[in-house]
Amino acid sequence: MMMKTEKLRVGSLLWASFSVCAGCWSASGMLSVARAQDAKLPVAAPALERVTTAVVSRNVYSAGGTVRPSAPVEGDFFGVGGRVIVDQPVKGDATLAGGSVDVRAPVGDDLRAAGGDVSVESSVGGELHAAGGSITLTPAAQVAQGATLYGGSVVVDGKVAGALKASAQKIVLNGEVGGDARLLAEQIELGPRARIAGALSYAVATELKKAEGATIGGTVTRDERRDAKADRERHKEMRFEGPGWIGSLFAFLGLLACAAVFLLVFPVFSAQAQESVGTSPWLSLAVGFGTLLGVPVLAVLLFITLLGIPLGIAVFALYPVLLLVGYVVGVLFIARRAQAALRPGVPESFALRIGFFAPALLLVMLLSRLPFVGALVLFLVTVAGIGACVLELYRRRQSPQVRATPAA
Repeated sequence: MMMKTEKLRVGSLLWASFSVCAGCWSASGMLSVARAQDAKLPVAAPALERVTTAVVSRNVYSAGGTVRPSAPVEGDFFGVGGRVIVDQPVKGDATLAGGSVDVRAPVGDDLRAAGGDVSVESSVGGELHAAGGSITLTPAAQVAQGATLYGGSVVVDGKVAGALKASAQKIVLNGEVGGDARLLAEQIELGPRARIAGALSYAVATELKKAEGATIGGTVTRDERRDAKADRERHKEMRFEGPGWIGSLFAFLGLLACAAVFLLVFPVFSAQAQESVGTSPWLSLAVGFGTLLGVPVLAVLLFITLLGIPLGIAVFALYPVLLLVGYVVGVLFIARRAQAALRPGVPESFALRIGFFAPALLLVMLLSRLPFVGALVLFLVTVAGIGACVLELYRRRQSPQVRATPAA
């Protein structure tokens, strides 16, 4: 029987899979990091592996096949690789992602780790957040605050001073938890050395296995809601009922405000861009699709060279703006067609354009909620708008004189 925890586990495994891919990618030398501004801390790496390391202030950024600091890190440590090993103390936070992640030295503050296999066998001064195929806290692991763990299997043999939240297919707790424990899994086992100072709340498909000697200081509560169909119905209710309409209303008003600003600041460009969708629809879709895929690739290529990192950061920062503008232009095209059909020959004005934009936006937002069709509509509207903007920018660059008036 499938549980609600299965959804959480799938999400956590996707995160772990992404981390593994990131590690493999960096192992081939396709990942780079921020430019060094202060003195570098040496990082040891095998001669045949490509490892990139930089220091910004006291923080260390490293990526490669096998990543490990060769000296204590005074600030934060960021490591991405096929294998990430932390065997030198880190005074600040540690953020790690790789095919395998091994933390063998103390981390002074928070630890965030994602990978195929995540192992912690040292002290963590702050909170622990981990996701992976398997997560292990050895008997030597000590977490000063709370721990949040998502994985295929979770084994806690160490000590968590604060609250423990874990979601996995199988959870084995044979260590100490200083606060409450919230466990969601298909199998849960409490070993003979398990100590939970607070309350235990759990959801499990089978029965909770509690070995002799395991102690729980607070109340024990079991979540009996394990029916998969009921879980799906509750998920639908959370998505379509309750406060969901409030978020949709704010999204509608926010997009309406963005369109109003766009029309006021760029009246000519907005009119000519939406005209491009009608005159060259297939070209707009092709250019938009290419831009949608090409911009992230361009940003990554800029990151490969240290000198291009600032420009790469700017490209990444402008990418959401590009998506927003493309969406607005796509909806403006729909509004323009509706205006031409219902009010032909009427001179355009800001009030008229925003007046037709509002129902067109509402229509697109409603269609976007339909299964499959909604995603396709949203994709086509956004991609066509992006392509139209790129085509209009290209025409303006090719022509020394920009058309000064919007098309009728």
